[in-house]
Amino acid sequence: MDLTELATVVADLRSEGSDFAEVEVKRAADGFPQSVAPTISAFANTPGGGTLIFGLDESDNFSAVGVYDPVACKSALASMSRNGIEPSVNPQMWDLLFEGKPVVVAQVDELASSFKPCRVKGTGKAYLRSYDGDYELSQLEEQAFIANRDTPRFDQVVVNDSRMEDLDTILVDSYIESCMANSPVLSRFDRDEILFRTGVVAGADRRPTMAGLLALGVYPQQFFPSLVIQASVAPGPNDPPGTRAVDAKRFDGPIPLMLEQAMSWVQRNTRTRVRFGYDGHGRDESEYPVEAVRELLSNALIHRDLGPYALGQAITLKIDNSQLILSNPGGLWGLTVDSLGRTGVTSARNSYLVRICQNVRYARGQRVVEALASGIPTVLRSLRDAGMVPPRFHDQGVRFTVRVPNHTLLAPADLEWLASLHPSAPLSDIQRHALVAMRHGTRWTNKSLRDAFPMDSLEARNVLAGLVDARVAEAVGERGGRIYRLAASLSGGIQSEQQTIPMESASETEVPDNSTESSTGGEGEVVTRTRGARRENASRILEALKLGPASVSDIRTATDLSIRQIEYAMDLLKSEGQVVLLGKPGDRTSRWSLSEGGVTETEPGLEL
Repeated sequence: MDLTELATVVADLRSEGSDFAEVEVKRAADGFPQSVAPTISAFANTPGGGTLIFGLDESDNFSAVGVYDPVACKSALASMSRNGIEPSVNPQMWDLLFEGKPVVVAQVDELASSFKPCRVKGTGKAYLRSYDGDYELSQLEEQAFIANRDTPRFDQVVVNDSRMEDLDTILVDSYIESCMANSPVLSRFDRDEILFRTGVVAGADRRPTMAGLLALGVYPQQFFPSLVIQASVAPGPNDPPGTRAVDAKRFDGPIPLMLEQAMSWVQRNTRTRVRFGYDGHGRDESEYPVEAVRELLSNALIHRDLGPYALGQAITLKIDNSQLILSNPGGLWGLTVDSLGRTGVTSARNSYLVRICQNVRYARGQRVVEALASGIPTVLRSLRDAGMVPPRFHDQGVRFTVRVPNHTLLAPADLEWLASLHPSAPLSDIQRHALVAMRHGTRWTNKSLRDAFPMDSLEARNVLAGLVDARVAEAVGERGGRIYRLAASLSGGIQSEQQTIPMESASETEVPDNSTESSTGGEGEVVTRTRGARRENASRILEALKLGPASVSDIRTATDLSIRQIEYAMDLLKSEGQVVLLGKPGDRTSRWSLSEGGVTETEPGLEL
């Protein structure tokens, strides 16, 4: 790590106000901190490892206080890493002069799976990293690490209490037919032999295996009650106080049925959007591409950990107003997050289950698994084709989570604008979305970008710095107060905002247009909306309402205004008594109408 990289990391720490999952800060001004050992263990056990920084004071906004002695600090860290940790680790170390104070930085790499878990010798405890802290591994989590030292074979275990009658006849018939059609070798065998040769049944008495029951069973949860999908929708602003979840469901049965149920649930709890193509025709598109959802659910079902320590844990599926979150027991096996999506890269934790599911179809007529190594590339392609950003993958070692942001599709005008640019470096999908938001007035900070596009602070820094390097954005301010905005050379001719991307509050990023018609200049410049623009938007809304009462969604479609633009303009129309709300505030079925008697609705907030 060099001084420039350290400065950006510290700026992110100051902006966040706390450590990150991948960065831990120690003061170390008065001596070597004794609390380092659990952090070294946690970084060594956590995919990707982590960074230790000595010489900053977290309680004082990560100010540089300096280490007591850089050489002694590095020596003590090396000694602890060799003698206080088992197995030992060998961190890379640098000593730098930061803001006039000596600082020591150390990178602790993740240990190979065959050596995990890494323990603190003095206590025998092992740790994992979570957000800004180290937590002790439970006995079950330790068993998961130990089991992953070798190729998992839990899906091949015979379920002793099961019988052939516990397999679904219809699923089995379809499976046999598919096996015979796809394999000339298997086509020579009879039905029972195919089930045995492909791992659906095993042992002298030919009982179903765990893989066989999960893929083809009548009701696998008779033997494994927690091998289900637990789904829930996060409560919205209009739900009663105290609501913990909406439409909570538990999907059980064999994998094909769970997959079908979960997909239907996602479609029921998400919206369909109209996207206009270059030909001017509108097309209905799911909020989350069906193909991407199917592949992610399939991956979670067939790659979840089936070890005895994980049988009490369910797959979880959650939807909130900004993302879909899918999490399954067991981290990646034989892969890293960086290798996901690369052509030909595959590794099956449950090899028999995967092979069986390649010949199992569910209600839509598709195989549960179409082909090895095709799942994640399909997810990335379908999201890219929909104009959406890639999912965010997080491997914690004992659990794997994917987050899919539900950002609005890029409009044709924005796609044309992006195509007209000639950045000095290629832009990623996230950078394209962030840049379009800048075009429509958004100003990003490291934190607001992380909130909108789930990622860690270092990734957010690289995304924003990349936009500056490509000369399409510029940074204003220093340290935690740094703001990123559209480059001045591109700021002309900005269109009406069409993106719905989570942004910082208006008090942080813009001033309402109730008192000024000009903009202030200089660093930290705050762009204000003019009264003229607000009045023009209000006129467009009035024209739309002349056709009859309309919801905010209808108004947005008719005027091509953003929700925020509609809010500002509607405040003006309500204050003048020109519009009235037909229905209850917060009710999605309510409509806005032109006012006839001058009675207005004063309840703040708009609903789609």
